[in-house]
Amino acid sequence: MLTVINAPPGTPDIMIGHSWFVDDQKVAFAAPPFAAGAVSVSAYLSPLLINAGHNSKNLQPGICVRDEQITVCLMNQALEFLQRAICNTIGHYILAQRGLETWARVTNYYASYFSVHSLLCLQGRTITSLELGNSRLLVQIVPLDLRNHVFYITGRKLGRNPHHETPWNRFYDIYDKYSVSHPAYELVARKAFITEPADESIERNTINYMPFRGFTEIRDLQRHGEFSVRFTDYVSDLEAKNSLQEFLTDLQGYASDPEHKYFARTLLKIAFAGDIILSIRVVSEPLEVEWTTMREKWGEFLGAIFPDSNTCYLLKFVPLIGTALN
Repeated sequence: MLTVINAPPGTPDIMIGHSWFVDDQKVAFAAPPFAAGAVSVSAYLSPLLINAGHNSKNLQPGICVRDEQITVCLMNQALEFLQRAICNTIGHYILAQRGLETWARVTNYYASYFSVHSLLCLQGRTITSLELGNSRLLVQIVPLDLRNHVFYITGRKLGRNPHHETPWNRFYDIYDKYSVSHPAYELVARKAFITEPADESIERNTINYMPFRGFTEIRDLQRHGEFSVRFTDYVSDLEAKNSLQEFLTDLQGYASDPEHKYFARTLLKIAFAGDIILSIRVVSEPLEVEWTTMREKWGEFLGAIFPDSNTCYLLKFVPLIGTALN
């Protein structure tokens, strides 16, 4: 049940970049009874806020609420964004195999982008549009007390580009301080390993929108051929892997390679999100049941996409997402 409460002075601003550790996440997401669903945070909150008399004017500065159902919605969103990341990774593979370099890189960006949104939801955060009758308000949800389902809803401090810059800034601010379970995850969580938090977004914008910076494959068949060969060589290494540990070790090396770093970083983020969800599944039986159902669907989807192949690395990598390293 949504309850509006008073936020301690100054707390919302302090908590924007706060990192909740895995013990916090386990308590928060295991406490409410998880139920798989397709209700987003916005779809849940918007009618409740309207019925309580709230509008864009008083929500813009922010209100503090307590409601464990928001936590449930955030977990469902985390799972949805992770599935989107996996789906885009499959698309990247198909495009790259055919030498369609630019759109393969753009599709990989969205796989990475959705994995970041999954990881933010696992921190109790999301940027979303509230549908408030005849108006729409873009807000961020900030957890002031994740364990007790206390959230701040505000249209403030969204940055100059709340869609393709702010999520990256939030991700690195938060996960730079997060305790990871494997050294490979540090490569995608620590600011020390990047030059700019939004570098993946910048690269996407450059090759997709700036004239003469992308789509060189249609003008230069040699480039098309070179990219295809490099990608084939790269994934041939991944095709030989059989365990999550083997994948992480390889991706750890590729994450600093100029040609393949964004691709490797995407796979590492997907595995990272799966690793956190694994920790929460241990204490939430309903979530474990939903995860099992999702994995079965992923397997069926991969079988439909690659009916005549048993070599695509994704046939091994995807089932390993969310599994233990030992």
